[in-house]
Amino acid sequence: MKDFKDKVLVVTGAGNGIGKEIAKEGALRGMKLVLNDIDPSDLEKTITELKEKFPVEIVSQAADITQIENIKALFNLTMKHFAQVDMLVNNAGIAISTPVWEIPVQDIQWITEANFLSHVYGMRLFIPQMIKQATPAAVINVASGAGLMITGNAAMYHATKTADIALAESTYIGLRERGHRQIQVHALCPAFVQTDLFESERHRPERYQNKNDPYYENQEYLSSIYRTKRSVKNGMAADSVGMTVFTAVEEEKFYILTHPEILYPAKQKYEAVLNLSNPG
Repeated sequence: MKDFKDKVLVVTGAGNGIGKEIAKEGALRGMKLVLNDIDPSDLEKTITELKEKFPVEIVSQAADITQIENIKALFNLTMKHFAQVDMLVNNAGIAISTPVWEIPVQDIQWITEANFLSHVYGMRLFIPQMIKQATPAAVINVASGAGLMITGNAAMYHATKTADIALAESTYIGLRERGHRQIQVHALCPAFVQTDLFESERHRPERYQNKNDPYYENQEYLSSIYRTKRSVKNGMAADSVGMTVFTAVEEEKFYILTHPEILYPAKQKYEAVLNLSNPG
């Protein structure tokens, strides 16, 4: 996909960080935007900023994208206003960094829905329209470098991001095997970028607000928030990510990395598999 002017870009989690920067790059290239975020205030700030800088047409949805009915509504909004979709960015996600034997069940459900199932639902609903259009299109799943390597922290974060990459890989192959080569699929695998990822609690859905579990007061939980905040705040600025993504789309590169150095721990991981070595 190389022609972006007047094409339609759908971005989830567009209120901050990577989603916002991809939306900005799309506006710079003359695309029409459909933007989603769970936080109405963040979303409105993004829209205001984009309209101040670009002559861009934007429609928006403030909704929890972990619920499939909201993704259906996002698709319907896109079709109602633009009657096509050319690029889908599944960006919404959260970070929870804790051992699997301590994480509450509600947080297992939340991170799985946010980091993985919302991307599954987006692909399930938008790709058939891309196939029907039979024109160049692209799907970008915002995964993570954590899906390419492994640590002893954040089991569910690693698991959901690894699953997201596998989802993109299988979809890429499946579309080509079925003759739909006009649809590109990409996995964006950033390391630490300055976003609001460490503020995941601010976006916790009402159905997962039960904090009676003593886990939410223990040191492991509090330390996990501190670790994520420190790492994200010391990460690279987000303003180059949009250009990185669009360049990869133009060059049809499946894996999109913001930090090439992530390839070293990734290589260690896959060499361990090939050598039948233990993790670590």
